[in-house]
Amino acid sequence: MAAGVAYGQAGAAVQAAARDHASNVFAFTVSIALLASAVLAPIIGTYADITGRRKRILIILTAVGCFFASAMFGLTTGMWLLALLLYGITQFAMNISLGLSSSLLQHIAPPADMNRVSSLGYAYGYVGGGILLLINTILYLFAKQIGISGTFAVQIAFLTVGVWWILFSIPLMVDVPEPPATPLAGSRGGGAIADSFTRMGHTLRDIRRYRELFKMLIAFWFYMEGIGAIILLATAFGAALGLDTAILIGTLLMTQFVAFPYALIFGRIPDKTNARRPIFVALLIWTAVTLPAIGVYANLTGRLTLPLTFVAIAVSQALGALFALTLGRRLFARLAAWLDTKRAIILGLIIYVIIPIWGFLMKTQAEFFLIGWLVGTVQGGTQALSRTIYTQLTPKAKSGEFFGLYGLSEKFAGILGPLLYAVVGEITGSPRASVLSISVFFLLGIVLLSRVRVEEGAKAAAAEESRIASERIAD
Repeated sequence: MAAGVAYGQAGAAVQAAARDHASNVFAFTVSIALLASAVLAPIIGTYADITGRRKRILIILTAVGCFFASAMFGLTTGMWLLALLLYGITQFAMNISLGLSSSLLQHIAPPADMNRVSSLGYAYGYVGGGILLLINTILYLFAKQIGISGTFAVQIAFLTVGVWWILFSIPLMVDVPEPPATPLAGSRGGGAIADSFTRMGHTLRDIRRYRELFKMLIAFWFYMEGIGAIILLATAFGAALGLDTAILIGTLLMTQFVAFPYALIFGRIPDKTNARRPIFVALLIWTAVTLPAIGVYANLTGRLTLPLTFVAIAVSQALGALFALTLGRRLFARLAAWLDTKRAIILGLIIYVIIPIWGFLMKTQAEFFLIGWLVGTVQGGTQALSRTIYTQLTPKAKSGEFFGLYGLSEKFAGILGPLLYAVVGEITGSPRASVLSISVFFLLGIVLLSRVRVEEGAKAAAAEESRIASERIAD
């Protein structure tokens, strides 16, 4: 009997170690897969500026990403090396295409409307991805009733990702105009690729001209390390703690839909013409306080079941809306008036600091759901407003180049966060220690972002745009 118990405990320990190792291998893979897109994004973006082919290259990369995402339909158990290859190529195509897509923002939205448009883009992305995830989750959970295996349901999910991606790229392909080309002034005739390297060299040489932009890039790099790690490694962390697959998928699904309204809220917080700003700030802060309080109860008592968790969240949000509409709009009026775009991001990052600390202390499945909801409140908004600030610091004529650098910063953020998670996990043998280590990126990001002078950087971008325009006339 004792031998059987010991054998069972040994087997459980082996399974736990295997889960931890798989979590770390995936983290290393993510880091390696993103490195290629991080290095090539600025070069491709600069080439797109010079040739006037931003949209064309974006469409090609989208098609490549869709194909390799759907190609994972053919994967079966044991084909993990091929899976990593297909995933890596998909990540490469997706991340460069996202940078090119973001570079179009200032070409289609007026400056006063960029916060709203950027946030709306993130919000639609979350609800669109959430709908597909919901469809595939239902397919997976009810696979036996439908008459298919769970493995085949996952294969179908891979197939639909590529189809969904290309389908909702059609409006961009059809309706968004191609920004004009901005050839390199004084080109020596070496071709667009050579000119791309030359222009990037000029940009790096004249880095003082874009001082605030590069300060923003560094700040963004650090706090995106934390955001990227949480997005990419949430399921790996949950699996390492032994949470059920349905719980992990359900939390991801919930986070997608929570991110939709809160991204819209974040987009309106810096808008000084919006009279509801104090209401939005009050609801955000209420959520950041009450959800961890509910989590403390779940952690200490272990009595919060999943159905009760949803009830608790619903009650919290309903009371939060009531509080925001009554007392909150007065209590937070001065804070809301003080929050510009940069300060709204910092508010979101302060809330983000709570998440890895909570993950370190987490004991129950209920807390994982609560953390997922809290992630959804800040995930889209902080990224959308970051894109807006960076757009203000970028000359239109160099949007592809500079958003390539933005992508470089973002992708390197996808390298160091997972890498730190993996290294800490291997050293300590604890996924809790791994997730706690992520908090350092948010703290550094807050400090560095607070030092960015947005107005000064916007003036530098406008001056550079005028200089490029005068060169065009001279040519």
